[in-house]
Amino acid sequence: MFFTPEILIVLLIDMLSFLFLAIAVVVAIRILLWFDYGSDTPRQYALERQSYLASTILAFVLGVKIPAIFYFIYTLDRLSNVIPGAMCAAGVVTANKYGVWLFMIKILNIYLFGLWLVLHIADLRTPDYRYTRAKFAFFLLIFILVLVEFVLELLYFGHLDISQVVSCCGTLFNRAAHSPLALVAAIDPKMIAGVFYTLYVALLLAALAKKERLFSLLSLLFLPAAIVAVIFFFSPYIYELPTHHCPFCILQPEYYSIGYLLYALLFVGSFLGIASAFWPKWLGRPLNLWIPFGFDTLFVGIVSFYVLYYYYQNHVWLF
Repeated sequence: MFFTPEILIVLLIDMLSFLFLAIAVVVAIRILLWFDYGSDTPRQYALERQSYLASTILAFVLGVKIPAIFYFIYTLDRLSNVIPGAMCAAGVVTANKYGVWLFMIKILNIYLFGLWLVLHIADLRTPDYRYTRAKFAFFLLIFILVLVEFVLELLYFGHLDISQVVSCCGTLFNRAAHSPLALVAAIDPKMIAGVFYTLYVALLLAALAKKERLFSLLSLLFLPAAIVAVIFFFSPYIYELPTHHCPFCILQPEYYSIGYLLYALLFVGSFLGIASAFWPKWLGRPLNLWIPFGFDTLFVGIVSFYVLYYYYQNHVWLF
């Protein structure tokens, strides 16, 4: 393992978050064993106070992990300067077998923490705290995944070899690559864009019809479709190079770091969209679907602008 200031900060943030969550785990187990809202014993009063403490810890960790995922991506991008062959974070994250899994579980945990927060808000709005046991049982599942994330992070950085040549993004995202992405790369980019825009229109129709469950399902599908579309259709228009397919290079300053804004819009919109299926049941009123659709629209508008601007300048499409 080698250390840079960025790696040390990432490890420190995740270690402190894990320690805070370990305190909340003790409270969660006590609540699952003994919490009874109808009881008026001193232990019950103590559990209610401790539940507020644990809930505050979880909300705090969520608030930390959201910017931390972007800092993690920034760290990977910085490491591309010292790892041979890497031109951006794409080469760094695939430098060993742990990187891709680590990146995926980091994103998954943020979504799960967000869903936990929705359940927590619902619990606070009920007079009998009916979801207290459920939310802490859900938290124990999240904690296991956070533990897996922390172990993967130690393994990833521990097995990062700065003397080993890695693949650059130009190699990873093409048809010749020996990965599942190669199968996607073989699909006509216009078809990928067609699926992307079809799902966006479907989201619009679901929002107009106020179908929360349908909107949630479409949001779940829109997230991977948008990422695939960014890689194989929109990114070449951003780079103005038909052979450059990379979801990380758009984070670079030479592209005005537009990737950070794009991914923030996509993740917020998709999360709120997915959560819309649970909102009516837990909060007693539906989520305004125009809020997540607004984030989706901003995302679609920005990536579409690059396509139209390229055509305006060159009077030709890339695909």
